Amino acid sequence: MPELPEVETMVRGLRPALVDQVIASVRVVDPFLLQGASAEEFERVCEGPRVVEVLRRGKWVVMVLDDRRGLIVIQPRMTGGFRLEMPDRPEHIRVVFHLEQPERAVWFCDTRRLGKVAWYADADEAERTFARSQGPDALKIALDDLSARLARTARGIKAALMDQKVLAGIGNIYADEVLFRAKVHPERPASELTPADLGRIHDAIGGVLNEAIAAEGSSFDAGYRTVLGLEGGFLTQNAVHRRQGEPCPACGEPIVKTRIPGLISRPTYFCSQCQSVNRTGGGPSGPSGRRGRDRVS
Repeated sequence: MPELPEVETMVRGLRPALVDQVIASVRVVDPFLLQGASAEEFERVCEGPRVVEVLRRGKWVVMVLDDRRGLIVIQPRMTGGFRLEMPDRPEHIRVVFHLEQPERAVWFCDTRRLGKVAWYADADEAERTFARSQGPDALKIALDDLSARLARTARGIKAALMDQKVLAGIGNIYADEVLFRAKVHPERPASELTPADLGRIHDAIGGVLNEAIAAEGSSFDAGYRTVLGLEGGFLTQNAVHRRQGEPCPACGEPIVKTRIPGLISRPTYFCSQCQSVNRTGGGPSGPSGRRGRDRVS
């Protein structure tokens, strides 16, 4: 957390507040999050420009500044987020962007101090960093490109989808939902997927992520809120993630919670019937295709 839908929700919330506004000053409360600059340097270079655009790259927020003043790139990571009103937990404030309009500010908060904040002199410099860290955006990747990237790895498909260098934006929640919708077992080797499997996965990526964006992301604890402090609504309508023991919406089989190689620290949720490890067709498998893996409480 946050994943692509949560960061896209952040960006959409920030645009009305930031675009065409002048950053009057910046206050770095916690220099630990800065990359490549001291607090004094970051405050100096980011003071005075107008914000031209607010963009998303994978799970990163990008503020484009005018007058060739570069870009501010923020990685929210696990518990980072923005507020347009004074946060109720001021001890979590890490950076404050004071705008030219009186008494207006944008606060970047991060409970666990895992986020990163950087300034780049130009788009080319930022693009080189993006290229080193990220594959194509999950909402933009073409089927042929996705298929080629997955064909190069024998890892389980869930681990491959969560690798930001394969494609950017998918984390634990949406990998579970994509694979359920595509009817693919999370441990199926990515390189062994059929063209039909890959087509369903590609379709499911766009469908699931866009539905989650429309719901303003997923909140299951205090780790993610919108810029107005509201909870995202996707986990009230999703199919499998965090639904252990509930009936599968497709076949009625109880949803399984387990842990899989390569993602031991993160639970995986799936339907052992609809997502049988041996299933290759488009519909649910029969009882003989069920996966005999222990459930995790």
